[in-house]
Amino acid sequence: METAKRLRESLQYIDNHLEDSITVPEIAGAMGYSEFYFSRWFKHEMQMSVMEYVKKRRLIKASDAILNGEKIIDAAIRFGWQTHSGFTKSFKNEFGFCPALLKAIMMQIEDLGGSAMSHVFLKKTESHATKEQLLQCLKEQMAAVNMEVDEEELQAVYSQACSVYEGKKRYSGDEYVTHPLNVAVILAEMLADKDTIYAGMFCDALQKTTVTMEQLKKKLPANTAAIIEKVSVAGNHLGAAGLEEEVILVKLAERLHNMRTVEFMDEQKRKEKAKETLEQILPIAKRMGNAKLVDELNDVSLKYLCRES
Repeated sequence: METAKRLRESLQYIDNHLEDSITVPEIAGAMGYSEFYFSRWFKHEMQMSVMEYVKKRRLIKASDAILNGEKIIDAAIRFGWQTHSGFTKSFKNEFGFCPALLKAIMMQIEDLGGSAMSHVFLKKTESHATKEQLLQCLKEQMAAVNMEVDEEELQAVYSQACSVYEGKKRYSGDEYVTHPLNVAVILAEMLADKDTIYAGMFCDALQKTTVTMEQLKKKLPANTAAIIEKVSVAGNHLGAAGLEEEVILVKLAERLHNMRTVEFMDEQKRKEKAKETLEQILPIAKRMGNAKLVDELNDVSLKYLCRES
């Protein structure tokens, strides 16, 4: 746990100084370590060097600034590049296209809908999307990854989720069922299988509603019910040995959507969730190998810790 805390503090320090000319010796010194030890330790924990991580975080922050209307050269200079060409080269090496295309992406989103920062993070649904809209998003995402969908089965599982969560609301005021539906959409983009996606629609049903496992077993496909039961048994012990991949995927997708909507909680709760995500959830997400998931969990956690620290 001490290692996780030190890593979280290191990531916070870096994010708070992304617009400064920070160096490895400076970061190591601020954390109380020698440059040599800190460099080796950081690379072991993050699977990249300190300055590789710094550059990636700067490119992510610059992307966000450009998508919010800042000129490319202004964002480049603010985050440490001296020339437009140097920034473009770094950006293209990281994301595979030129930063000028971010403007086109923004225009497409405004005209056709979509998700800003999709070159960095997993796609997001619209804020306050209805359950009907989320069902459509789920169908589209499953089709996008060439998953065969039994429309009748999907509709039955969806209807059961709506029934189970009926009457409950989130902090945002949205119907509670929109949370597990968002979890299912995230799982579809993470290439989870059909039963894991279905299980995502009931990610916290046994904790948040009065439904029983016996009732779910009668209403849902057997494999889906089995995953839901395992997710419930796992509880918050995501790092426990022996957890099956589908259980971990559901828990990670649930955490990601909770962090996307953590703004509706009070400040203290936001900080607690952000710290927990960096210290306990991020290491597990890294082991799953989904870079977009890792980058988004890291980004949204630091957003609240650095902004409110």
